[in-house]
This record gives sequence, C-alpha cells and structure tokens, in this order.
Amino acid sequence: MTEQNEPATFEETKSKFDSVYFYFVILFNDSINEFSYVEDCLMKLCFKTKKDAKKIAMEAHTNGKAVCFQGSMEECETVAENMTGANLTVVLGV
Repeated sequence: MTEQNEPATFEETKSKFDSVYFYFVILFNDSINEFSYVEDCLMKLCFKTKKDAKKIAMEAHTNGKAVCFQGSMEECETVAENMTGANLTVVLGV
C-alpha cells in the first residue's frame, strides 16, 4: 500500500478497477435471428426485463451493436458463452 502523499502505481490502480464491473458483453445485429428470439435470449441469458431486452435489441438492430451485459470478467465470459451457444454474435469488451 502506498503512503498518503505518494501517488498510486498503475498496478495498484489496475487491480482496484479489475475488481469492479468494468467488463461488457456486446451484442451484434444479425440478419438470421428474429427480434423476438433475441429479446427472449436477452431476458433469459442476460437477466434483462422485457422492456430492457426490447431496448437493447432495438439498439443492436439500429446501431449494429449494443452492450447487453456488464459484470465481472467471469460473469461476462459465461454470458458470452451462453449467448454464442444460442447462435447470437457477441464479443467481450473492457
């Protein structure tokens, strides 16, 4: 731990941020899946309400991509794996 007058190092700062939810799962629009299927997956796999799922699906449809989940690295990896398993296109972001 650093003394009060000494600035924190990059490593100390990075480890503090790693413990906070700075990871994302980004959903990409596709021409394969129906809108309702994407909404259902968002509710089931990303724990979204119907209203939030509809908003995220519309954002992905309109802008080409949307953040669909935010959490720890492990949570995001699990969600991304499940979304990929449901034939949706996603990537992890920081």
